[in-house]
Amino acid sequence: MNSLKAQLTQKIDHLKEGRALIYHHAEGDSNRSYLITSAENLHDETLENVINHCCNLSLLVSDVFLEKCGHHLFSTQSEVALKCDFSVDGLKSLISSLSASEVQSGPDCMLMRVKDSASILHDETAEARILEFMSNIDAADGVLLYGLLLDEHGEHLEKAAGPQKMDLLSISTDEIKLSRFFNPMLLEFTGVTEVELQQGKFLLHSYYSALDRRYHWAFVQDDGEVDKLPLVRLESECLTGHVFGSLLCDCGDQLSQGLEQVNAYGKGALVYLRQEGRGIGLKAKLEAYYLQQVHNLDTVDANIAVGMPEDARDYVIGAQILNHLGFDSLKLMTNNPAKIKGLNRYGIKIDERVSHIIPPSNLNRKYLETKKTRMGHRI
Repeated sequence: MNSLKAQLTQKIDHLKEGRALIYHHAEGDSNRSYLITSAENLHDETLENVINHCCNLSLLVSDVFLEKCGHHLFSTQSEVALKCDFSVDGLKSLISSLSASEVQSGPDCMLMRVKDSASILHDETAEARILEFMSNIDAADGVLLYGLLLDEHGEHLEKAAGPQKMDLLSISTDEIKLSRFFNPMLLEFTGVTEVELQQGKFLLHSYYSALDRRYHWAFVQDDGEVDKLPLVRLESECLTGHVFGSLLCDCGDQLSQGLEQVNAYGKGALVYLRQEGRGIGLKAKLEAYYLQQVHNLDTVDANIAVGMPEDARDYVIGAQILNHLGFDSLKLMTNNPAKIKGLNRYGIKIDERVSHIIPPSNLNRKYLETKKTRMGHRI
């Protein structure tokens, strides 16, 4: 198994079993630590430690969960106080009967915070990240119990012995974001069909990603050789090169050659990612084209001049698709070291880099030279 996936799955299982995680949240200049646990799988010992070591104890749910359990009123509020018996049975009773709960006030109440599911991925609060990690758990829409640690870093808990000792693991904001590559809520497999292309016959797998709200595809070959490493090409969308045959780049030839090599090899995939213009989008890409033509800028300086990074791509969606295909180790067809680094970040092992060289023409020679000298491409 992917080593990063195994490490994070251990922490997901920790929550499934009703145990607690220390979550270290970094937001701007603020660093806070929380204890989080699944309210539905809660144990007496875990609840006791959460109560003893935390303040601002709250329940955390998504608006979607509340709508599913029939309480549409609460789903439109950011927080609400509910009468609650502060015991495992009391909390579980509250959760199971949320649709009949009423807003209360006073010392015997539990604050329930509600997050908007549609904005969770772009929300930088601790609550959004906690709910995002929760969505890795089966039956993803659930209820979390969490509180702000009185001991900021949780050092007292981690060193405690005897009855105060907890079976603890910790997690960071960066780890939660890395878990996106295998989060079942973020990538939807929308179907597979056989397609015949000029380069051969492929199984076309279709996916919808909640991260960018786009469809992405994988053109897959499988000759049935179990021990054979798959050959993979991550191809970023280029409308001008792939569809209209632009001679200013090598993208059209790279797509065609990539499909040919995967087909000839017999096992692997060309993963087609909707990351137009190295992730800056078609509008900005065409503005950068203009600066290249009129002011003789190269592709790097032109991207920066229109207010964009030289390369805005993130390979999390590619990693999601490779995870779905079961490709933990592979041969990667690329000249771009950033792709290798981008996949390694998500625990995907690149056993071999396969060169993907397209001979230059008079029109794209400067473009290819910029890739080599300024972006480190091995061409």
